[in-house]
Amino acid sequence: MKLSGLIIDNGKANFVFYGPDGRKFEEPAKECKECSGTGEVSLDKPVIDYVNGGYLEEINGTCEDCEGYGYVVKDEQEES
Repeated sequence: MKLSGLIIDNGKANFVFYGPDGRKFEEPAKECKECSGTGEVSLDKPVIDYVNGGYLEEINGTCEDCEGYGYVVKDEQEES
């Protein structure tokens, strides 16, 4: 299935998928816990500095759990 997009309407989010035969599927989504719905996370990037021993530089990267959407597919076992 191919992910087409994310629809947010009245506080409810749904991922839209299209099957190989063109049928449309909607899966309920919930806010990502790792990035709090922003789609980005703070990462520490090591920078090598041979004089001072190096340091960690804080950068923003794409959340791996939600792939930058800010939402993940809701599990079937979870209740709203």
